[in-house]
Amino acid sequence: MSEPPMPGTRHNSDQPVDGVFVYGTLKRGQCRSAMWPHPPLSIESAWVRGKLFGRSDYPAMRAGEDQVRGEHWRFPERILPKVLVTLDEIEGTLQPSGEPDLYHRIVVDVFRDDGSLAGKAYAYVYASDPLQDGFHPINPIRPGGEVRWP
Repeated sequence: MSEPPMPGTRHNSDQPVDGVFVYGTLKRGQCRSAMWPHPPLSIESAWVRGKLFGRSDYPAMRAGEDQVRGEHWRFPERILPKVLVTLDEIEGTLQPSGEPDLYHRIVVDVFRDDGSLAGKAYAYVYASDPLQDGFHPINPIRPGGEVRWP
């Protein structure tokens, strides 16, 4: 990308970040799927490494080794910063009032269904301990296996 990552992101690779990985309410067919501010270039079924937690209203992801299933939304380079501003508001990231963030935006490796690397994308991880906020772990059938919400 020609612009540096926005504040609050962690990105230390020369590989460009071309989209957003979503695993919950922003996926197609979910309650916030109409909140995307711009149409994507593409949407691909994908997964990232993490630990998924669920509640009835939305999920939370933290660091882990499971295959968290979701969608990789790709955007033109000039549009992605505008998309991130909207998603940061939706996800409660970079709170201007000094309140703690609900989610942090990070950079993750995204994998296709066949396990090949699709690229790097922004993803939102829960900022505090999900267990203290009423989430329950979504455990795979086998360690490091696939998980999804809902």
